[in-house]
Amino acid sequence: MKNSLIIFKKEIKEIIKNKNIWMPILVITVIFSIGLPLFISIGSDLILADEDTAEFIGKVFGQVENPEKVLADFMVKQLLIFLLIIPAMVPSLIAPASILMEKENNTLEPLLSTPVSTGELLFGKSLTSMIPAFIISTINFLLLTLVVDVVLYIKMGYAPLPTLEWLIVAFILSPILSFILTMLGTIVSSRSTDIRSAQGIGSVIILPIYLVIGLQLAGFFLINIFYLILACLALLIFCPILLRIAVRKFDRENILTKWKIRN
Repeated sequence: MKNSLIIFKKEIKEIIKNKNIWMPILVITVIFSIGLPLFISIGSDLILADEDTAEFIGKVFGQVENPEKVLADFMVKQLLIFLLIIPAMVPSLIAPASILMEKENNTLEPLLSTPVSTGELLFGKSLTSMIPAFIISTINFLLLTLVVDVVLYIKMGYAPLPTLEWLIVAFILSPILSFILTMLGTIVSSRSTDIRSAQGIGSVIILPIYLVIGLQLAGFFLINIFYLILACLALLIFCPILLRIAVRKFDRENILTKWKIRN
């Protein structure tokens, strides 16, 4: 654990300096945590004025006394899925480049020659992705909650957030997802020979998350407590299995040999 923390402290300083990682995250945060909820909350009157929207509400929810509140609750449910974007995005940017940055900075060989175990090494590198992802996800959660509650309280007199679903996504599902994507990114990084290809493969890894977002927005299903608990349990069981696979795939000697031959 001590060695893992040393690796984390060393790498997080480099990550913080990297604008290529933080600028996309900042843009996503502003758009989805502030801009989108403001647009949906303030523009609900215009949305309800659309005949197709009114027809959609009638088909899905039947006759309701307050269609504006029903629409607001539905939109809040849609916003829930965006809490998964940052936990997916941060590891996909950081983890695939983690080993390759060591290679290009000529610090990989000294690192692998230390008594640090492969498990400690991977755990330290996973912290470099998971902790920033969790901090930024929590900030997104607070921003979304604040913006939605303030606007809807002023407009309709009620504050819908946080719900149990949002708490599960923000503080249970998001860290689990970050760990899984970090381990997958680390496996990719250990097998790649340049940062661009590693990050390209890393972006493919998170496609299932975007697929879930698309299906939710398209109305194929709505995330509820049952689906969330099921997803958390399934992914939690998968975590130790993936960690074992990552440790086994992280062949120290093979990585060093391939990198020396390439250079």
